[in-house]
Amino acid sequence: MTYPTVWPTEPYRRLPPAMIGTIREIATSLGIGTGAVGIAMVVVIQIAGRILPTSSDGANVVTMGMATFAAVALLLSGIAMMTARSLVRTGSVETKGAILLRGVEAGLCGGALFATAIFLIFYVSRVAASGQYDPQDRIEVTPGIVMYTLLPVLALILTIVNVVVAHRLLFPTVEKVRKHLERESG
Repeated sequence: MTYPTVWPTEPYRRLPPAMIGTIREIATSLGIGTGAVGIAMVVVIQIAGRILPTSSDGANVVTMGMATFAAVALLLSGIAMMTARSLVRTGSVETKGAILLRGVEAGLCGGALFATAIFLIFYVSRVAASGQYDPQDRIEVTPGIVMYTLLPVLALILTIVNVVVAHRLLFPTVEKVRKHLERESG
């Protein structure tokens, strides 16, 4: 059995059986993990956005919306990662599906990046500018505010992890395939 040295134009790419098992395990566990974190973030963002001292600000709708958007992008990225399992069949990876999955992951990552940037612009500027005109309106930076600020950033980071892992799993380098072959035959 020979393994191609370049990505073929054929509908399937053959990979060593041990590599197929590894791809399925990693895609499933990472997808479930990031999907669960995404769901938890959506809930925490909705609760924290309403009880923090910044909730009275008019831009709170924008900040909560953007933070929620980043968390939902993570949730969808985790679901997409779980579907990678279905692209890996016995001995091969479906080429078109892998390319589509990588595009979906990249799109979700771009959306999370946009949402996180908008969130940080509105939220951090609101906290930093509080009390500028009236010292009584000053918002003290608390651990809750710091946590709330970091949630969309964490969602973005985990979405980036999904993009990188999906690419590395579904589009392995020739050297990586050879190493798996050597381990199986050695």
